[in-house]
Amino acid sequence: MKSFRFPLQRVLDWRGLQLRTEEEKLAGLQQKLASLIHREKALAAAQSRSESTVLGLPSIQGSDLRALAGFQVRIKSERAALKASRAQCDAQIAEQRKRLLKARKDYRVLEQLKEKRHKTWSYLGDREVEDTAAESYISNWLRANADR
Repeated sequence: MKSFRFPLQRVLDWRGLQLRTEEEKLAGLQQKLASLIHREKALAAAQSRSESTVLGLPSIQGSDLRALAGFQVRIKSERAALKASRAQCDAQIAEQRKRLLKARKDYRVLEQLKEKRHKTWSYLGDREVEDTAAESYISNWLRANADR
């Protein structure tokens, strides 16, 4: 009996590559989101440090308060930009998860078809071996009875 060959193996391989690509895209987006979150925390820490530095001065000048206010305005605008970027990244992640689920489904369908075909091939192979063994037994039995 010839060896098992799945006729859609190239398609299955391509779907597997597509699945890995979608997984990598999702991982990249999640890494981008983590970076945005890290930047938000760094901004909060910088704001906190600047406030405590200015408030910890023995005497506070008007220029110090003006610089602190300007810094806080800048941080506020950067936070707004980061918040918008984060919302956009969250939407991209949701969309990428949909694509990843579709790619997994497409891959799994072909994988199940391959498994089913392999089981059928294995069953037919076992049946062929059983038929050959039965024919051999009958042939030997007939030869043995013909000699008597």
